[in-house]
Amino acid sequence: MKKNKKRQENKRREKLTALITLLTFAVVIAVVLNFSSAVRPYQIIKNEVSTATVRAPQTVVDVKKTASERAIAGDNVPDVYTINSNITQNQNDSVTALFTSIRQVQSDEKKAKAAALKDKKQFTAFDEKEITTRVRALLSKNDLTFEHTNISDDSFVKLYKVAPDKLTDLETTIGSVIAKQLQKGVTEGQLLNIRADLQLNISELAIASNLRSAASDILNAAITVNSFYDSDATSQQRSVAENNVQPVRILQGQVIIQEGQLVTDDIYRQLELLHLVKSQMNILQIIGNTLIAMVIALTTYFLIYRARKKRKDFTIAFVIFTAIISLSYAMLLVFRYISERGIDNLFFVLPVVFVPMVLQLLGYRELRLLGIMQIVLASVLVLQNAQNMANIIYFTVYILITGLVATLILNKPKTRNDLFIDSMYITAFNGVSVFIIQLINNTAISSLSFWWPIFYGMIGGLIAFILSLGLQPLFETIFGVLSPNRLLELASPSQPLLKQMMNEAPGTYHHSLMVANLAEAATEAIGADSLYTRVACYYHDVGKMINPAFFVENQYSDKSPHDLLTAAESRDIIIEHASGGAEILKRHHFPQPIIDMAQQHHGTTILKFFYHAEKQNNPEVDEADFRYPGPKPQTREIAVVNIADSVEAAVRSMKAPSIDKMKDLIEAITTDRLLDGQFDECELSMKDIVTVKETLLKVLVGVYHQRIEYPK
Repeated sequence: MKKNKKRQENKRREKLTALITLLTFAVVIAVVLNFSSAVRPYQIIKNEVSTATVRAPQTVVDVKKTASERAIAGDNVPDVYTINSNITQNQNDSVTALFTSIRQVQSDEKKAKAAALKDKKQFTAFDEKEITTRVRALLSKNDLTFEHTNISDDSFVKLYKVAPDKLTDLETTIGSVIAKQLQKGVTEGQLLNIRADLQLNISELAIASNLRSAASDILNAAITVNSFYDSDATSQQRSVAENNVQPVRILQGQVIIQEGQLVTDDIYRQLELLHLVKSQMNILQIIGNTLIAMVIALTTYFLIYRARKKRKDFTIAFVIFTAIISLSYAMLLVFRYISERGIDNLFFVLPVVFVPMVLQLLGYRELRLLGIMQIVLASVLVLQNAQNMANIIYFTVYILITGLVATLILNKPKTRNDLFIDSMYITAFNGVSVFIIQLINNTAISSLSFWWPIFYGMIGGLIAFILSLGLQPLFETIFGVLSPNRLLELASPSQPLLKQMMNEAPGTYHHSLMVANLAEAATEAIGADSLYTRVACYYHDVGKMINPAFFVENQYSDKSPHDLLTAAESRDIIIEHASGGAEILKRHHFPQPIIDMAQQHHGTTILKFFYHAEKQNNPEVDEADFRYPGPKPQTREIAVVNIADSVEAAVRSMKAPSIDKMKDLIEAITTDRLLDGQFDECELSMKDIVTVKETLLKVLVGVYHQRIEYPK
């Protein structure tokens, strides 16, 4: 239970490490890209003479100028007023009601006169007071806002005395004037002027002179404010006008200021807009560079995961790879900065081939092409707006070609001497590549400018070699990486532990060599790390040196020291060789993968011989007490050694090995391990197991061919 909990904790830690690395990698790329994208500012001071002619490096919208022109367009739109139709209708109805009331009073007087004559009574005509009282009373009954109180009594009397046909004509004339004016709209600010204009122009109307004062009163009462400011409509029309103004753009290549021209406030503002006087980034550029960085980081993560998913070192591989590429981005930025200060073609000094070199040295051969592609992409992104763009394009091609050639040259694990020789080949090829580029550029071969880039390229190859040798031990120390060179060193027979094993436990030493041969062939067949497997096998039983005589391969007589011990005591001695071997390797500062092989190569298998011996004396013995403490194999390589170790020991004990016997033995051991769940915690597939069995049999047949009894 504790082991499972620890494994889960380790997995969580690895996931957290991978996430932090992913984010850090993205941040590094984003920072480098944003620095490289920043336009270098000119030394231009406001209100002084410009020392350079400046053109716009890109097309941008002049937001401030656009806003100014749109504001002017909006201000030119007049206020919008909306006519209140209810007021208009009310005033027209009021004029009609006035004349209707006059006619009503006229009718009432006629009726009163007729009634008096009929009754032979004396009739008294309506006087002025009676007329105005009756007219106002009728007007007051109407639900109208007509200001009839502003019409004088004299005007009512004059209207009353007009003949019916003339009254109708007057109503038509006055009503028409009022309707037209109200239809146009009358604002509060216009009211007095409109009334005054109507008074001045009333003489032009077809109205009798004695009725003009009455007509004037009616016009003043009827003409009122019916048009009001409409803020929504005004805003809408101004918005339309503003939107019709096209954005003001500063076009790419447009001259902002000529050399010797005075730097005005507006010119300086345009230079600021183009980021030509201050080192600052456009927010959209920052967002774009950040998104590109995230895409690169995520793509890198998944590609490395696909390449290393069957191995337990994915997280370490991802961390190391991102560290190398991050260093490359930083170097590109530094070299760009130096080159822009006047040293042409300095980019060729950049030791780009150190990427495949370091990956090769650390054992990540399958990541070399990905590393080259990353450097090519980095050069395009970091150098995209640098000076001498044509040379930058050639430099990118140079990176691609030299990187691919370096990958071909660095094909297999090398010693440091071999790596030096390979670096000389790469250095020479760098020079040839730059030579070809110079020919394409049509540079005069007799000038120093032709030969300096070639020299830079060759220097870059040497720097890559030195940098690779310096980074290899750094990564090995920090991350515990087991590189091919380190493995070759550990495989040397002159290693102290191997010498000690050869002297103190020669049988174990020979057994380890045999297991190494078997396991190496099997791991190579399934595409696992065969070099690591071979070297780890040399040390997997180093713990047997604690009590070498208690292991059968070191016993040279028929008597076994186990005969003098109980099954439990023998169990402890046998089991101790796994944990004890791990402790020995730790004391000698061996890499963790070698220690893991010593500790895990037996997994949690049971010591069947001693378990059954103990069971005869103690039937209730717990099987778990006779199992190795584990853990179970965590990698495919250790799982293969788990099988090969048992197979080698079992075949060696056969008196007359045959192909069928060895095949059955391999099958039995493999099946036992599967049923016991020994491979549950590693990536060893059933297809891998079939390949391992076939390979082990093939190697064993080659080893024991002289002793094998072939079936007739």
